[in-house]
Amino acid sequence: MRLVSVNSLKPGDELARPVFTASGKIILNSGVVLKENYIEKFKELGINRVYIDDARFNDVEATQPIDITTRNDVVKVLKSAYTKIHNSEEIDEFAIKDAARKIVDYAREYRDRGISMLSTDVVDEYVVEHSVNVAIITAYIGNRLSYTFNQLCDLVAGALIHDLGRENCAEEKPEHVEIGFEIMRKLRGMSLNSSKVCYEHHENFDGTGYPRKLKGTNISDYARIVRVADYYDNVLHGRENNGVSVMPHQAFEVVLAVSGSILDPDVVQVFRDTIVFYPNGCTVKLSNGLHGVVVRQNMGSPQRPVVRLYNREGIIGDINLLEDLTLFVEDTVLT
Repeated sequence: MRLVSVNSLKPGDELARPVFTASGKIILNSGVVLKENYIEKFKELGINRVYIDDARFNDVEATQPIDITTRNDVVKVLKSAYTKIHNSEEIDEFAIKDAARKIVDYAREYRDRGISMLSTDVVDEYVVEHSVNVAIITAYIGNRLSYTFNQLCDLVAGALIHDLGRENCAEEKPEHVEIGFEIMRKLRGMSLNSSKVCYEHHENFDGTGYPRKLKGTNISDYARIVRVADYYDNVLHGRENNGVSVMPHQAFEVVLAVSGSILDPDVVQVFRDTIVFYPNGCTVKLSNGLHGVVVRQNMGSPQRPVVRLYNREGIIGDINLLEDLTLFVEDTVLT
């Protein structure tokens, strides 16, 4: 399979992976041969890229950071929590903790896999989808930090509802952290460490954040981890750069630029070893001018995947950029 821009799709292309709505319903299944009206519908729904079949790359697997069933279950729990807050009802903190455990279980099972948060699905409720993404990222970072199971569950629960206070704010205003913390601390089933994530996830490492302008390690460990995941996912999906979504390697460059100021540099370093810069199936241009498709990852070296080179005559062969250090990826090419 190969990852392509929706703008480059043409009738006759065949989907290699299903395209889902945010609620987990299949819009089009894998194996569907695309028609012009399908392609136009993708554009209307804001889908920027999809995976299509390509016989040259039929061994490529697009791994996901969490399975679709688990993600759908977590999204439902989080949507319910936001609805209850909107209606001034008590939220079920035990359902949230159970959702966090599901994410942790999956992340622990696949802890040696680099993760890509690049979406090929429809996003219709950004705060919920974003919160789930942040929770998934924090679970994998926590794994790399050798957190215990209970620590991971506390961390991920805090990440899941870090933006809970936004339900009572028209937009993301500074007071949403205090509103969220007040909601959290009334939930007996939530730990203080989880609650602190709500309160401190906008504190900056250099002390310029809010609400208390905490600095460095005065910010709780969990909040510093969530801050990195939150910032990255916002950049990746366009919330930090005028609504323009970017590729994972570009989002990480932005994260790296604010490491030590907004973000904890130690967490950023661990995060770098957790994610995928160039997702499997994406087309890249190498420093020698050749094009290729990423077919495998080298865990811990996200900037140096295994690439299958090709030209107009056909496949040239696979090259492992971790072994050939004279070459590097110059950019992605969504053909």
